[in-house]
Amino acid sequence: MTQIIENGPATCFLRPAQPEDEEFLFRLFADSQEHLAVFRSNEALYKSLVEMQYQGRKLHYAAEYPEAVNAILCIEDEAEGAMPVGRLLVDCQPDCWRIVDIALLAVYRGKGLGGWALKQCQQQCGEAAGKLALEVRPDNRARRLYERLGFHVTHEDLLTVEMVLDIVNLANTTRIEPSVAAL
Repeated sequence: MTQIIENGPATCFLRPAQPEDEEFLFRLFADSQEHLAVFRSNEALYKSLVEMQYQGRKLHYAAEYPEAVNAILCIEDEAEGAMPVGRLLVDCQPDCWRIVDIALLAVYRGKGLGGWALKQCQQQCGEAAGKLALEVRPDNRARRLYERLGFHVTHEDLLTVEMVLDIVNLANTTRIEPSVAAL
């Protein structure tokens, strides 16, 4: 499952999530909870709210997507070694793959790592299912990245935007490079 790409001074790769990644996954989740920022002044309350939401999401994902592939996005840096910086959780059904969760630590957003992970997923999905779906909040800036990669909106309301990438049709107009190791 390891996939490697040279990305400037660091090497990016995806590896399977392990039980010892739990602390990182919690930190990653907490890092992305901007809507709870108003509670950060009360550290105990903030940590309790984040922990409760994290556990709820973890249980929901396990129930709804029990066979999902859980990968940790890492960078290999000369000075720091291998560091986890994100997560990609993908439910790989025969007719459509669903990106259940994609997240990066805030300091690594906007550097091309999320786009790289999505392209890896896109390549694998194109060989297996042909459609790649995800859901995003309307105000999430990653939505622009998804649109640039060819995802189109299939449903939108006040809370969520459902997006799909039809890789089979995209491949007819855009060359997709052969896949590296399977997700």
